[in-house]
Amino acid sequence: MTLDELLKRADDCVDETADLLAELVRIPSVNAGESGPGNETEVCQHLARKLAPEGIQSQILEAVPGRGNLVARIEGRTGPRLLYMSHTDVVPAEDASEWRFPPFAGAVADGYVHGRGAADCKDLAAAGTMALIILARSRTTLTGDLILAAAADEETGGRLGFGWLAQEHADLVGADYAVNEGGGATFHVGDRTGYILNTGEKGRLEASVRVQGRGGHAAAPWAADNPVERLGEVLSRLRQHKQLPDLSHPVFQAVREVFAADVGRFLRTPYDLASKSDRGLISALRGAAYMTIAPTLVAAGVKSNAIPPACHLTCDIRTLPGQTRTYVEREMATALAGVNGVEITIAQTAETSASPYPTAFAEALKRATAHAVARADLLWLPGLTAGFTDSRFVRRLGTTAYGFAPQALDPDTGTPEGVHGRDERMPIESLRVLLRMLVALAWEMLVVRRGKARFA
Repeated sequence: MTLDELLKRADDCVDETADLLAELVRIPSVNAGESGPGNETEVCQHLARKLAPEGIQSQILEAVPGRGNLVARIEGRTGPRLLYMSHTDVVPAEDASEWRFPPFAGAVADGYVHGRGAADCKDLAAAGTMALIILARSRTTLTGDLILAAAADEETGGRLGFGWLAQEHADLVGADYAVNEGGGATFHVGDRTGYILNTGEKGRLEASVRVQGRGGHAAAPWAADNPVERLGEVLSRLRQHKQLPDLSHPVFQAVREVFAADVGRFLRTPYDLASKSDRGLISALRGAAYMTIAPTLVAAGVKSNAIPPACHLTCDIRTLPGQTRTYVEREMATALAGVNGVEITIAQTAETSASPYPTAFAEALKRATAHAVARADLLWLPGLTAGFTDSRFVRRLGTTAYGFAPQALDPDTGTPEGVHGRDERMPIESLRVLLRMLVALAWEMLVVRRGKARFA
C-alpha cells in the first residue's frame, strides 16, 4: 500500500467522515460547568461501535459515571507511539431559535457539517477515528502504536478527561508525539499559502470582580449606592487598559522573515476590517502578543424594583508564558484603581505549556500536510494557542504535543465558523484535509518504507 493509495482511500471516506461527525453532533454532550452534565460516554460508545467492526479495540474509562473517555489503538512494534487527541464535550448553545439549523440536528448542507461541536472538537474525533479505520482496512503494518483518545471535560479544564487519564492511565495515553486542536489556520503571502503550527498554549485564569454598593428601593435611587452603575466604569476600565505587546515568541521573528515586514501592522489592523485570509494570522499574533481580559458573566439583583447591594463580574483571562498569578493580580488592580468598592479574586484554571520546536516531529507534520493539500511550497509559522487545551496534560508525561488541525487552503470555503458561538459549522473540505493529514502523518512516522522506519 502506497501513500497515494491511502490518500485515495481517505478521499473515498470523506462522506463517511462527515456523516460520522454529524452523528456525533447529534449527541448533546454539553458541558456547562462543574455539574456537566457532559454525557460524553454516549459519544464514546458511538465511536466504539464505529471502530469495532474494523477490528480496532477500544476502552471507555470514566472518572465519574457518564463522563467517559475513549482510548483506542492500532498496535505497532517497538517504534514511537503517536497519539491523536480530541475532546467530546461541547459548550452550551445559547438561544437555539437563532441558529440557522438546530444546534444538535447535525445538519449536512452547503458543504458544511452544522451544529455545536462540529468545529470544536468533534471534527478531530471523527477524523481521528476514520484515520484509524482507513489504516486498519488497508492492513497497514505500523512500527509503533497509533493511539486515539477522545476525552471528556476539556471545556471546563479537563479534570475528568485528559487530566484524569494522564494521572490514572498514563500507560494508555502516554505517547512520544501527539497532535491536538489549537492550530492549522492559514495565512497568505502573495500567491503562497502557509500554516500556523501551534507549539504551545496560553494559561487561563478567572477573575471574580465584586462591586460593593448599598441596596435600596428602586423608586428612591438617591438613597442607595447602585453598584450596577459602577459596573459600567469597571467594564470601561478593563476595555481601555493598555498593555505593551510581548514580542518574544518565535512567531514574531518568523513573521518578520516570511513577510519581510514589521509585525506591528498585523497587530494594529482592526480584526473586523481585515480580509478573511488575514484574520487567522492577525488572531494568532494578537494572542501571542497580549494577555487578554474578557468579561464573560454578570450577576446582580433578585428583583427589578430593588437596587442590589452588590454585583459580580467574571472575566476570562489568558496569560502568556511567564505571566504569573501575581502579574495578573497586579494588572487587574492597576486597571481598576480608584473605582470604589471593588474586590478582586483570581483563580487559576490552566497553566501555560509548550513543546520544543523545531523538531523532527514538526517536519513530519509539515510533510504530511504537504501531502494532504498537494502543495510542496507551503510556508510555516510556529504559533501559540490562545485558549487552553488538553495538550498540557500529555506534555507533563514527556509527550511532544502540537496543536494542528489544518484547514483547507481557501479561507473563503475552508474556515470553521461559530466556535463557542452561534451557527457553528465545519467545512467538509477542511475535514477532508484534516483526514488526509492524519493518514499521511501515520505514514510519515509509523510505516516502514524501503526496509527502514522513518522514526526509530
